[in-house]
Amino acid sequence: MTAKYDVLNPQAVKRLVAGGAQLRAFPQPVMEASYKAANDLYTEISQTNAPFKKLLESLTAFRNDSYQWMQVAEAAYDNFMIRMRTRT
Repeated sequence: MTAKYDVLNPQAVKRLVAGGAQLRAFPQPVMEASYKAANDLYTEISQTNAPFKKLLESLTAFRNDSYQWMQVAEAAYDNFMIRMRTRT
């Protein structure tokens, strides 16, 4: 699924931009409000749904470890490649 996402989305972005769309990141306050709303909902669901709570705890632990790796490996490499792309 991730591979399909990674293959199809760049082409979709090109079509959107060709059609006049302007791509912008969500503002930080919007991202933070969305993050808080999602986590509030997860907490609420976890109070009445034990399987969801167990899954969320596992996912959260994995995500925390994964983000440490991504900062060292993937994010640094991606940022490097984006900068190099403008030099060639």
